[in-house]
Amino acid sequence: MNAVFRGFRRCRQEQTGTSVVELALVMPFLFVVLAGVIDCARLISAKLKLQQAAERTAELASAGMMNKILPSSNGVASTAFDSLKTEAATAANVPTSSVTVTYWLECDGTRQSDFDGTCTSGQQVARFTSISIAKTYVPSFPWLFSSSGIALAGSASVRVQ
Repeated sequence: MNAVFRGFRRCRQEQTGTSVVELALVMPFLFVVLAGVIDCARLISAKLKLQQAAERTAELASAGMMNKILPSSNGVASTAFDSLKTEAATAANVPTSSVTVTYWLECDGTRQSDFDGTCTSGQQVARFTSISIAKTYVPSFPWLFSSSGIALAGSASVRVQ
């Protein structure tokens, strides 16, 4: 019986191989954390790309509209925005159905239904355009996050007149 107890004592005092066992216990946790960090970084990158595409398109709207000002008192025509949807879709690498471009007229801060309309004399005239881009991000590790995808959106608005 003493020999058995001596054998157990020797095993308890033996240190070789303990780091391998500890690594084997910790490795699954480290892998899950690493997978989560990778997917979160890719998600943030996709969100930033959508936002940058929307902002780029808003800049195009404000810069490009200067060439399309109508000589009439209405200012900018709504037809000047026809290419913005395609530009935003190309910049974000999404179909045009994922892009929404809205434009509106405000008279003294009140939103009007007709962009090409006019405000009554003495009212402050402002015309705006807004670009929204939607996309679904599918994670690299769907077992960790949602396998159906995560909805992302980027948007920007700019005053064009």
